[in-house]
Amino acid sequence: MLSEVEKLIKLSLALPISVAASERSFSALRRLKTWLRNTMKQERLTHLAIMNAHSNLLDECDVSALLEEFISRSTERRSTF
Repeated sequence: MLSEVEKLIKLSLALPISVAASERSFSALRRLKTWLRNTMKQERLTHLAIMNAHSNLLDECDVSALLEEFISRSTERRSTF
C-alpha cells in the first residue's frame, strides 16, 4: 500500500510540469501559425514546433557542423558556399 501511495505522490508532482510544457508548446505553435500563416506547409510547421519544444537540446548543437553537412549534400551549395 505504501509503495502505491509513493507512486501516486511522484506522479502528482510530475503532472503540473508536463501540463505546463504542453501548454507552452501549444502557445508557441499558435505564435508560429500567426506569424507565418499560410506561407508554409504542414511538415515544416511540425518541424518548427518540435524544434521549439526541444530548444534545450538544440542549444547544445554545434551549428557549424550542421551547416557543413547541409552544404556538402548538394553540389550547387558547395559551389555557392
